[in-house]
Amino acid sequence: MSLEESLSAVEQLIDKVSTALLAADPQSLEQHSTALRDAAAQFARVLEQFTARGLPLPESVQKRVNAVGDMLVVHRESLARLSAVADRQAAGLLPPSDAASTYGDGSAARAAKPGVARIYRSAG
Repeated sequence: MSLEESLSAVEQLIDKVSTALLAADPQSLEQHSTALRDAAAQFARVLEQFTARGLPLPESVQKRVNAVGDMLVVHRESLARLSAVADRQAAGLLPPSDAASTYGDGSAARAAKPGVARIYRSAG
């Protein structure tokens, strides 16, 4: 595979990952992200062979590589945002696992003492 072909494959997969991120499609995102990782590894191998021959990297290719790097930064930020949203949604649906029960601490030893509901406690 030539340098141009491997770089084009990376660029096409970056576009597919971008589309999957915008659509919030987890299956497509996973599939294309895996393919992008493999294509990027292939491009790195081809680039290493290219530079090992002592050939200078053409300026047009260098610009495209820089554009790919910029898109990867955007993808990382987008994934971080999606992860934060998913965490907030999960926290809204599921209570924290270490939270005490609403009407007491749940221990049998204190069953005689009535508990106070957490919703009535003041924050201060």
